[in-house]
Amino acid sequence: MSDLRTRKAARTRLALVRALSSALVEQDFGDIRVRAICAEAEVSEATFFNYFGRKQDLMAYLAHLWLLELGWHVQSAAAGQRGLAVIEQLFSQVANTCERKPGVFRELLVWIARGGSLDPDISLSPVEKQLAFPELDGIDGIPVRGIDSWLVTHLEAAMQNGELPPNTLVPLLLSALLAILLGVPMTLLSRDAQRVGSQYRQQLALLWAGTRAASAGR
Repeated sequence: MSDLRTRKAARTRLALVRALSSALVEQDFGDIRVRAICAEAEVSEATFFNYFGRKQDLMAYLAHLWLLELGWHVQSAAAGQRGLAVIEQLFSQVANTCERKPGVFRELLVWIARGGSLDPDISLSPVEKQLAFPELDGIDGIPVRGIDSWLVTHLEAAMQNGELPPNTLVPLLLSALLAILLGVPMTLLSRDAQRVGSQYRQQLALLWAGTRAASAGR
């Protein structure tokens, strides 16, 4: 595909996903019609189905873009440090999404709860990444990774640098982190999204302290 066609395809897909994000401010995903998304993006329904087989595929594309943005923030935080501080930055960025786009994150939670995972059929080109997030330097070189992958990387780093005990059970701690990551917004998103960040900080502080205490046998 030529560079011109690649850019045109990227702009069309991004216009559709932005239309969906806009609609999610006021509506649940199930209530949004493809026709309305196309009208907002100023493309035909035939064009929509040329890029996405169904509305759920557009939601998966939005999730990939969110994971890309999250990965940029995690990798930027990791440039000067590794371990727990990077994990806390990941949680802070998720909280930021909850505060800025509660409707979008509500549907991301649903997508994750229904087994949402990286789709090998969704590929974000460097051009597409740059067009989606022109303000994020180097975004074109960031891989789209699952949250669990980032968490495991920095849990292991925290064990290596002494922030966590060397006998920490990473799979168990990973499960606890994912439960916090998803559970706090489920509790607060609809009534007080502004508190997600503070609840994350409190829960993480308790988890780190509990992990150290359990490892020491107390």
